[in-house]
Amino acid sequence: MCEAAVFMDRGGRLEKIMDDVVEVRPEEGKLLLVDVFGEQKLVSARIGEVELLDHRIILREGESS
Repeated sequence: MCEAAVFMDRGGRLEKIMDDVVEVRPEEGKLLLVDVFGEQKLVSARIGEVELLDHRIILREGESS
């Protein structure tokens, strides 16, 4: 499958904030995360890394650009 776990990088410490994410899109200066079940989370962050082989997305605190 193509789902990813999303982590927030908080000063070098990774904190998982959502599993099974299938969509990440900009929304009002933030990022909207949507999982395979349709659950949504709006976070004030920017994309730091996308690791496709490991199915992980790492976000950095702060607004997206």
